[in-house]
Amino acid sequence: MELTKSEARKHIENLDEKDVIFDQTEHAHITVRLVRYEKTVDNFDTKLNAIMNELKKLPFVQSLEYENGYINIITDGWYLLNAMHESLQTTGSFPESFQDPERVSVEHTSTNPTGPIHMGRIRNSIIGDSIARLMERYGYRVVTQYYVNDSGKQMVSLYLGYEKFHKGETLTKEILLDGYKKIYEYFEQKGDEKEVELLMEKYEKGDDDLINQIKNIAQIMLDDIVSDLELLNIKMDEFTWESEFIVTGETEEVIKDLSEYILDENGALYIDVPNVRKIFVKRKNGTSLYVTRDIAYHMYKFSQYDKCIVVVGEDHKEHGKIMDYVMHQLLDYKNSLDFVYYGMVNLESGRMSTRKGTSVTVKEVYEKLYEKARNEVLSRYSEEKDVDKISRDIAVSSLRFYMLKINMQKPITFKWEDALDFNGETAPFIMYSYTRASSIMEKVKSSSEEASSKNIEKEENDLILEMYKYPYKIMNATKSLRPDIITGYILDLSKKFTTFYEKCKVLGEETGIQERRLNILKTYMNIIDDSSQIVGIKNVKKM
Repeated sequence: MELTKSEARKHIENLDEKDVIFDQTEHAHITVRLVRYEKTVDNFDTKLNAIMNELKKLPFVQSLEYENGYINIITDGWYLLNAMHESLQTTGSFPESFQDPERVSVEHTSTNPTGPIHMGRIRNSIIGDSIARLMERYGYRVVTQYYVNDSGKQMVSLYLGYEKFHKGETLTKEILLDGYKKIYEYFEQKGDEKEVELLMEKYEKGDDDLINQIKNIAQIMLDDIVSDLELLNIKMDEFTWESEFIVTGETEEVIKDLSEYILDENGALYIDVPNVRKIFVKRKNGTSLYVTRDIAYHMYKFSQYDKCIVVVGEDHKEHGKIMDYVMHQLLDYKNSLDFVYYGMVNLESGRMSTRKGTSVTVKEVYEKLYEKARNEVLSRYSEEKDVDKISRDIAVSSLRFYMLKINMQKPITFKWEDALDFNGETAPFIMYSYTRASSIMEKVKSSSEEASSKNIEKEENDLILEMYKYPYKIMNATKSLRPDIITGYILDLSKKFTTFYEKCKVLGEETGIQERRLNILKTYMNIIDDSSQIVGIKNVKKM
């Protein structure tokens, strides 16, 4: 692809990158779209002939033709296979790491520690973890971060619920959740939330005893959240507590740094963010707000990392605009800051809420997936020592794939039958393709024969070309911060492999052809395993 672009640009300098693509039709493998240059480029016919002659010399080009404004290229599958196989033999992977040394922070999850993670929140964690894995695969130095929101109304309410209904009892997740539910019922009966407001003012003025008590409660809930994340193989590298920016006085530093842009409204301080609204950074009583503390947090991150990525729900888009404006326009930081927004996850009955008891927890879904996977595996594989691990790998992979396969911008309505479906476009389908390849490789006897280019079938070529797209998929997914590009690619690749598996015999095929097809299998297994790791699918050799 890159060679095709460079050769074409020798003669049409302003050729758009998007005009050289992997073709999705049956016309070609690679297409160079020149239709819009025919009437705008001088001496187009001469330049077209020059491009065609240069492209014919490229080793991966088998044939090409110009038709209706398009150069349609058929690639040489034998050349592509050898290039990938050589990469695997020399470096152990395809493609090699892109080796970008920049430091990257990926902040995700960061949910208030007021209850277990439910299905409405886990999409954030899975997207964030997959972006971190993607960036690391690309070559960045990546750190994942959880910003612990232990300040604000919800956390103070959690504390007050315990103090009012369970004071003196051993702190447990169950007791805290019960108090949290009861405190909101209490507010509704009373008709106001003045007790919380008074505690919040005390907290935000830096009352050490109150801050420590709430932090202690938050830690209990956070431990449970971390445990749930670990079920899905999601590990956080750093935890930063919101309260730290109050205790250290860093929120006051924010006010000083923004002083030339700050306006006063009856004692409350704010900044004007164009096309948004007034953004208050300090209340009349002298306390900070969430946005002030978040600015302090981003100043800390910018001191440590070249790129900062924050995964949040689509309802945080305004906050993203505010942070981008403050950090880049007002504070003049040069670090890149990207907010990745995702559509919300709802139940068929509506939005989930821990406080109202209308949520489905990740642990509940995971356990049901595990039980179904276990029943499926036991029906065809009875060795008890392996069934448990295989079933858990299937459960984790199924949930992660379910949350990633849909474009992040689109909302998801959670349905049990979709999450638990082991047929169709699911993780088990992908995992089973890997299992099939493994079963063939386990039966292979050593051979000194060379692979042959003789009689390459269409299904072989189709699979080879799909495998060759992998580096471009990684680049596109990294640049756009879209792990769903990888899930879509893995699914397409698995489908191509399934067709190859059904149509092309491997073992027992004539000398040379068997070796070629074994090389295809080795390459496929490497790429499917590598890409699966990015999105958290755990392939197994038996299923």
